[in-house]
Amino acid sequence: MLHKIMDMQLLLYAMAGIGTLGILGLAAIRLSYKRRIQKNGELTDLKEKCLKRLSCRDELMHRMNRWVWIPSFISTLLLGLAAIISKVFLHTGTLSSLYFQMGLTVPVVLLVVRQTLDFTYKEDIIYNSMVNYIEESYRQVATIHATAAASKEQEDAMVDYVAGSIRESAGSNGRFGELLSPEEEEIMREVIREFMG
Repeated sequence: MLHKIMDMQLLLYAMAGIGTLGILGLAAIRLSYKRRIQKNGELTDLKEKCLKRLSCRDELMHRMNRWVWIPSFISTLLLGLAAIISKVFLHTGTLSSLYFQMGLTVPVVLLVVRQTLDFTYKEDIIYNSMVNYIEESYRQVATIHATAAASKEQEDAMVDYVAGSIRESAGSNGRFGELLSPEEEEIMREVIREFMG
């Protein structure tokens, strides 16, 4: 049975199959990342968009690394298994150079494909999204502060107008004449503000 496995080079084909499976897995993750970026591009909330892109990228980077290291490890194990079968069980002592070539080629090709399909350069998209979020947040805060300052100025102007009207109607002999002291005028302004609020 072991002679047939070695004669048919099943372990060699298994190493090639594992390498091909790793390349297909890397390509699938790359495609999945592109689709998630497009799907996240449809979101309107910038914070949610940025956080989803960051979490998506980190999750898929870990998966991509697994598709490199696990097939490489399995390929190395198959190379070791072929060497053990050849030396210990079949007593041939030598192993075809194809096994060593395949054992070295699979990890190297997976690393090259990993670098080729790498999407970390897409960090610019994520950083631009984060910058947009920060700038938009700053604009919203500035607008809120400007609106609050404008409403405070309008409220002060309205209080001044009402207080001025009361002063005019009070005159020196009017029924509000006793409210013209500075402390009581401030109390009047507070009452007016509370009434307006």
